[in-house]
Amino acid sequence: MSENPTPPILSLVKIGSDEFPRYRIVKGDALRNPVYWNCESETWTENEIEATVYADMNQALWDQHDLLMESVSDSPCHRYVAPLRIELYGKKPHLAQFQEWLERAIRIVVNTPDFGYGPDGAVGLIVAHFGELVEEE
Repeated sequence: MSENPTPPILSLVKIGSDEFPRYRIVKGDALRNPVYWNCESETWTENEIEATVYADMNQALWDQHDLLMESVSDSPCHRYVAPLRIELYGKKPHLAQFQEWLERAIRIVVNTPDFGYGPDGAVGLIVAHFGELVEEE
């Protein structure tokens, strides 16, 4: 038996319009049969109409993250920190304003179709904690 978890195939699907984007969390199986996440009942449903429709992409991404974490929670976790330097040129904003902008603007994309979820069958999750942002002296 492999000690590596098998994560679900989760996707964030954009619905709505460009002006009013909305999102659903979808899980597919090996045959790509979709089921949709309902966050109120905390269940997957085959009925797309019963799925939660998110107006806030960040909330949808956090819920997707939580669902992925549930699938790997029984596996050992090894944590690493990779520094990320952010340089801002121009007028200095308030730290809270900058944190809010980072939360909304930054997207870290992992190319799982080409490289898998992690090395040697492990599952890598990347989380940016912009709430811990500090200014370098």
